[in-house]
Amino acid sequence: MLVSLITKLFRFYVLSSTHVAFAVLSLLYLTHLHFELSWQTNLFAFIFCATVGTYNFIRYYASPDTRSSFNTPILVFSLISALGMGLSATKLTSQTLLVALLLGMMSLTYVLPSNRFFGGLRYLPYLKSFVVAACWASVVVLLPLLNHQIEFDRVIWLLWFQMALWTFSTIIPFEIRDAHKDSKSMKTIPHVFGVRGSKMIGTLMLFGVVILSYCLSLHRYDMIPTLIACGLALVCLWKSTIQQSTYYASFWVEALPMVWLLMVVIWKWI
Repeated sequence: MLVSLITKLFRFYVLSSTHVAFAVLSLLYLTHLHFELSWQTNLFAFIFCATVGTYNFIRYYASPDTRSSFNTPILVFSLISALGMGLSATKLTSQTLLVALLLGMMSLTYVLPSNRFFGGLRYLPYLKSFVVAACWASVVVLLPLLNHQIEFDRVIWLLWFQMALWTFSTIIPFEIRDAHKDSKSMKTIPHVFGVRGSKMIGTLMLFGVVILSYCLSLHRYDMIPTLIACGLALVCLWKSTIQQSTYYASFWVEALPMVWLLMVVIWKWI
């Protein structure tokens, strides 16, 4: 009885996109720690709710293969998230909302069928991973700084690029998993470079994350949490296969941003 309840709660946690929303919030909080920003409850609530709503829309509207997992609790949770997003949006700056709107429009365009005007960004060759990486980096780096009305400089764009590289590298296990389902015309990374080639590209991306961490760190020992997180990401990347366990990518790989944040917080306490 208890095991069955825990299993159902776990499935809901993953399938409702709550897990991926916490992953986004983890990277968002890393930006706050890096720039020593004050806590922004409304922004965190907005991004959490927007992530849940957007991912559930993409997963269950645009992906027929996952519609069988959709159920009433997820629908209700998505509607509540949409309401929460609307309420928290009223407390954000106009610049933040404008960029968030542009990112939202990109997400909607991403899931439109390829035969619609301006639709189907994911069906354009090579673009799928770049679109997702750019959106994540913009959400976790640009939105909090815009909401604080901080002027952009070189450091901000370096952090944006670091987050984009991190996101790109951690997308690859998902693309390897979906290689047999994605249309060949999408030309995802595994389609073009193969599984091993994709892992090599992901490895280079993670090295880029480490190099940028070196550039961004005030003290060299501040790199240690990033090195640990990238090391774990590298292990997950190279253990990825087309025939993965059900939750390998959707839970374990998706949890890597939380591990990164945990390492940073622990390191600050030491």
